[in-house]
Amino acid sequence: MMTEAAVDVAVVITTFNVRDLLARCLDRLAAAAGWLTLEVVVVDNGFGDDTWAMLQARDDVRAIRGSPDLGFGAANNIGATVTTAPLILFLNPDTEPEPDSIALMAKELDCRPKAAAAGPRLTLSDGSLDPAGRRNFPRPANALHRFLGSPRILRRGVAKPYNPKESLSTAVTEIDAVSGACLMVRRQAFAAVGGFDPRFFMYGDDLDLQRRLADAGWHTLYIPTVRVWHRKRQSSRQRPIRTRFEFYRSMWRYYSKHHGRDPWPLRAVVLGGILILGCGAVSRSLAAWRPRETGGAE
Repeated sequence: MMTEAAVDVAVVITTFNVRDLLARCLDRLAAAAGWLTLEVVVVDNGFGDDTWAMLQARDDVRAIRGSPDLGFGAANNIGATVTTAPLILFLNPDTEPEPDSIALMAKELDCRPKAAAAGPRLTLSDGSLDPAGRRNFPRPANALHRFLGSPRILRRGVAKPYNPKESLSTAVTEIDAVSGACLMVRRQAFAAVGGFDPRFFMYGDDLDLQRRLADAGWHTLYIPTVRVWHRKRQSSRQRPIRTRFEFYRSMWRYYSKHHGRDPWPLRAVVLGGILILGCGAVSRSLAAWRPRETGGAE
């Protein structure tokens, strides 16, 4: 049983300039752990706020200095290496786990030896479901549907939608991927596939990890009866241009990595679509960021 280990779950949080949200998240971990014991590591990639001082004042957290240029996946890998628990929970600082949520996720993994990863029902601040909490892997067909909005692709059964429709079922189900905002992984499986790919700076690293776990024969669980609140994009909105660039660069990297052997015409269409959408998104972010004219005032 897991409770025979010195520590049951390692919680790894990578943070960037969201001190108050991080403090709220940390304050909820003890109740979320339920009957399990935790070790908590925070990798601080931020600058300019007093997150580091807040972490130094706490005795329930091990703090590690990161860097703004250290990506999300790379920072999570560092956090994982200094922990020992058999389960690792990668958690965003803008989440708030409900009581017993960590223990219940661990229990589901403990009951299913072929499952390597699990995620809860992620709920946004307005009470709606975060669609990133349950996803199918990006594939050429659902990518084309996403780019072109062609319903025929889905009606003909060529592709599963990237975001499945919300289900009212409370049963634990196998899904391609859950969100990296709250992702519990078996250490054994995480190490076997090499952890997060550090080339994914801040997007796509969770999809890539779960794709490699699936390729290795592992399953991912979606647990709708466990809820974690998610105040989404609190870090990414601080660097909107970099965020847009990294989002589309990660899409490009994911497709090239996992679909590099697709027929070249298909690769050209998908990668071309990513390039066009990415350039448009970055251009719009640049336009919004440029200081507007203010009647001659600097």
